[in-house]
Amino acid sequence: MKIKISSSFSGVISRGSYENSRPGFSAEVEMEMTEGDAILTFTDKVQKDLQKVCYDNFKACEEQAIIERINKERMDIRFYDCPECGKKHPSVSSITSWDLDFFVPPHELQQYASQGNLYDLQAKHFIETGKWEPVEKIEGSWTDLVILKKGNLNLTVNGWNFPAFLEKYPLVNMQVGKPVVSCKYKVGGTPDIRECVYNGLRTLADFKRTPDKAKHFKQTAGYVLIEEDNGAEPYEQMMLIPCNDDTKQGFSKPIVTTEIAQFKAMFLKDKESFTKRFGITN
Repeated sequence: MKIKISSSFSGVISRGSYENSRPGFSAEVEMEMTEGDAILTFTDKVQKDLQKVCYDNFKACEEQAIIERINKERMDIRFYDCPECGKKHPSVSSITSWDLDFFVPPHELQQYASQGNLYDLQAKHFIETGKWEPVEKIEGSWTDLVILKKGNLNLTVNGWNFPAFLEKYPLVNMQVGKPVVSCKYKVGGTPDIRECVYNGLRTLADFKRTPDKAKHFKQTAGYVLIEEDNGAEPYEQMMLIPCNDDTKQGFSKPIVTTEIAQFKAMFLKDKESFTKRFGITN
């Protein structure tokens, strides 16, 4: 004989992009049974399996709704697509910075971000081409230059000298960082310089407009976690490279630490706080 078994799940998403949305999912199968089968036991098992399918779909819908809400409320928080699980994971910088600049107006945050983008673009262009050029001549700089030109903070560019920094503090085998995602830690990011060597130690380095040891070493430790989870050899130290024009020579002394494990633990605590604050469960 044939029997139909169905199950469903619906719920209220109170933290999503639409207030109290109510998605629901149902699933049904039709199966052939033979005499002597334990119908109740079999039905119970299949119903539970179908309900799990419905519940998992609901949770995926809830996760997407939460991310949509965050994207609407906080333009400074970014997510990376995870190729392993198909979900979106927050960026390292969003996790370490979401509450630190809370009282800075969004338009000023954008100006600081654009200045940092230009410093980053100029340095990476030098690493890849060996040419230190005015940032205006580098492809991809136009949007951030316009933001700085029209901004109220009058932030400058082209005032620092990365080649001069490297003469004083040589980094060997520099590689420009690429976007990477860790499904294990549920986070993504793009380090500035990966797998370089400084004073004989394997180093991950990041450019910072104004380095903050506690904040930014947690960030670089997040990149280390992702890099190592993606097969990179263990790092031995981390470096923050000041990229500003505060000194006559155009560069400042880097900040270096070998306390990677300590900052990894601090980053993971920040990740836990971020997850609780925004209701992300993936």
